Amino acid sequence: MQKYKIWAGTFLLVILGACASPTPPVPAPLQPAVHTQPQAGSTAATVVEITAPVWVASLSDAVNAAPLVSGDLVIVPTADGMLHVLKAKTGEIAWVYSGEVKVWDASVNADETKVCAGLEGRKVICLDVKTGVPLWTASLELEVQSRIALTSDRVFAPTTHAGPGLETDFNAQASLVALDASNGAVIWQSLTENYILRRPVVNGNIVITGGAYQLPEKPDGEVATGIYAFNTEDGSLLWEYRSNDGLLRWVESDDDLVFFSAASEIVYALNLNDGRLLWQDGPGYWMQFPVMNNGQIYFGSGDENFHAYNASTGVETWSHMIDLSSINQIGRPILRDNSIWFNSVTGEIYSLDVNNGERLATIYTEQSARVGGALYESFYIMGDPQGKVYAYSVQ
Repeated sequence: MQKYKIWAGTFLLVILGACASPTPPVPAPLQPAVHTQPQAGSTAATVVEITAPVWVASLSDAVNAAPLVSGDLVIVPTADGMLHVLKAKTGEIAWVYSGEVKVWDASVNADETKVCAGLEGRKVICLDVKTGVPLWTASLELEVQSRIALTSDRVFAPTTHAGPGLETDFNAQASLVALDASNGAVIWQSLTENYILRRPVVNGNIVITGGAYQLPEKPDGEVATGIYAFNTEDGSLLWEYRSNDGLLRWVESDDDLVFFSAASEIVYALNLNDGRLLWQDGPGYWMQFPVMNNGQIYFGSGDENFHAYNASTGVETWSHMIDLSSINQIGRPILRDNSIWFNSVTGEIYSLDVNNGERLATIYTEQSARVGGALYESFYIMGDPQGKVYAYSVQ
């Protein structure tokens, strides 16, 4: 079995008021500069959309976590540990959170009422999403540096023994912590054999998370993948799945399926109820966060292709090659109606038909990006390493 050695020095987890002014009129969208460009594997011409943004906002530091949309607000954490909330229509600052300690930017998540994040110093904070007023702060035993999962009554915080500012302990155990969404009280805490937990997802009354654990009698850093499913109410372990795939990249769940991918670049599909392996496959390249819909799983990979797989069987439905100059797709794709949207490292924004992968649009932004974007009405919103956020018209 192939082993994957993950050294502590490589764990650069890209993780983690102000007064609102009157809203000015929304700028009229710029007219698109329409061109055509040949597309690999297609006889249709590609329409290149506008290249100029509708609005630009300048923030305090690099944007290393994808923007989040809540109502008419866009939430953007920055690498310096601040939380910026913008008005989605204009890019104006609605409020900024800058506490005594930094926000771990990759931990931030939001819903329609609150935005929550891990804070340096083993804390979790939730703020009112409209005003930025703190609702509560909870003290935990470990740092929370990966994305928190939210429901109407629970905040699920994945803890870690590895990450920025931490001395990695491969043999330590991290816990998933369930907090009361109304006051931050700890409801349950479930210990795992993983030294790091990442990005839990909730599916009904089950919350799934994963990470990596130290292989017994192996050198420090020679790790395997551990996936855990817990009951959301009491934290009881429902099942566990292990594989020799190294550090977890992502875990997702939809319908009665759980998917994950780790350092081996293979997609695993498990049964939600018992963790049984259903299929495993993949392009053999780095795979970005997926999105699921209508029995399909969609994701981009490091081979400059965007893929659609049948979620139940693992059979590829279609693939689409993006421009070679774009390097690859990053971040989480976004579904809207019958289209799927995503951006590349070099800033191109793509829209594909979810049914067959046909390219519907390409927007050349001439900006770089480290993470994916967000959709708000007719805007695709993304940030760059220089701390700017851009909104592009995608009508």
